[in-house]
Amino acid sequence: MTSHLDISTFRQSADWRKNRKLARSGHKGLLYLPTGRTSWNATLAAQAFSVRRQLAGEADLNLWAAMHGCPPSSRYEQLGSDGLVLWHGTSAERAAKIRTHGLAHKRGVWAATEPSIAHSFTRGRSRAFRAGSAMIVLVISKETWDRKATRETDQIARLHQAVPPDQIEYILTDSQVEFVGDAPAKTPKPWACARFHRRGGKWHPQSRPPVRFDAQRSYSNLDEWLELSIRRIMALLGEAAAVEIFSSLYATVRPTEALEHKQIFRAIDRMCGKSNLTRSGLRIFALTLSSG
Repeated sequence: MTSHLDISTFRQSADWRKNRKLARSGHKGLLYLPTGRTSWNATLAAQAFSVRRQLAGEADLNLWAAMHGCPPSSRYEQLGSDGLVLWHGTSAERAAKIRTHGLAHKRGVWAATEPSIAHSFTRGRSRAFRAGSAMIVLVISKETWDRKATRETDQIARLHQAVPPDQIEYILTDSQVEFVGDAPAKTPKPWACARFHRRGGKWHPQSRPPVRFDAQRSYSNLDEWLELSIRRIMALLGEAAAVEIFSSLYATVRPTEALEHKQIFRAIDRMCGKSNLTRSGLRIFALTLSSG
């Protein structure tokens, strides 16, 4: 990929205050949801991947990418069951260099199979260096993990060899999830980004309505797009935690300021009901029969 990672908007560290109210309500994946009514931090897409692993036992990187509007990784596809997804937390300023030169350090490179562990590092780097947040997504072979890394724990290892750029597939920053791999896979197709503009105090589609959503459906306003998007997420996953819904929605709408947190929760409650079902300490949602 040839696009350039612009760090100029990431000079200030993200606000990583804990949203304890949401966590107590069963939405622990949204523990670090920014407090602004429309605010979002795209590194939380890592938490969505983590939650999918908890709920389903595994997570498909290429499916996760498509739901975030990104091309799937051919490297991940080619490695298949021998592939391993690793996460490395850093600052946005360092991510710009890593994108070009890869990951290297004289003491080794630490990476985790569990995204939430790496996310704690990006929060620390963001606070320490005030250069924005970033997550690096690597895809390596399990042989490399087993033979060329020192295990610190079951989920953390130190890689003693430099990680070249062609093993880096995605970079998550405060504002976006971006594919940076050498080549995309053909499927699954990335979900399109809906674009809105504000006029007369309301958000309207940039294109003249009705706007194509997929081969069968279209939308004329933000609420219709939101409902169609939640239905698509639920049809794909069957059941989902709030962070998975939030993450996919904010990755596929521009500007993100068009979408309010309360608006999303109201739509989830209307379509899925106020779920009391929990798994692994997470409140999970599924479409109700009346809305499906």
